[in-house]
Amino acid sequence: MLELIQPISKRDQVVRAMKDAILSGTIQPGASIVESKIAQQLGAGIPLIREALIELEHQGYVQRTPYKGTTVTKLSPVDVRNIFALRVELEALAIEWARPNISESDVEDLREVIRKMEDAARALDLPRFYESDLAFHRKIWSLSGNPYLADTLERLIVPLFAFFLMKTSRHQDSYIESACTHAKIVEAIPTASPTELRDIFRSSLVSWKGDMVELLFSKE
Repeated sequence: MLELIQPISKRDQVVRAMKDAILSGTIQPGASIVESKIAQQLGAGIPLIREALIELEHQGYVQRTPYKGTTVTKLSPVDVRNIFALRVELEALAIEWARPNISESDVEDLREVIRKMEDAARALDLPRFYESDLAFHRKIWSLSGNPYLADTLERLIVPLFAFFLMKTSRHQDSYIESACTHAKIVEAIPTASPTELRDIFRSSLVSWKGDMVELLFSKE
């Protein structure tokens, strides 16, 4: 069956065009975004470009600095290590707090997200893989029951995921392995205590940190 054509607003078209340019490397990490230049290239008004940049910042692809303007997200090895130092502790805490709140329905929701990760891994659809990966983590943050923790992790990790997507082009096996790691965490939920679950999650993140730093910066 054919899928219905979905109406796409002009703002969404601008977001998509800028995101595609970032992911393709046409606009490099660290590059300054000149609103008037982008508006001219896309044939759109500057207010529309600003709306698109707000959405792209929410997705982690750009960073806005007061009085300095907007740049494409760029992280150094030190940045990644510092983010992971916080991520390891805060996400481990999030799943520990989430454990008493996780229902059978939540576990099935997480399994469905992992199935989407596996499908994207087999298709080597990196944007869809990372979208599902982030959905997995956001579900855990939400279940922690602490909106302040969830908000902190959102601001900390979303740019990291966006930067991964800009910089990585791993093989299919690596993505499938990542999905399997997430699946092991989910399958441990029904029987593991909050403390055990925290340790499992923390261990997987510590292992992942070294791999990501090597993957992102080995060619620099």
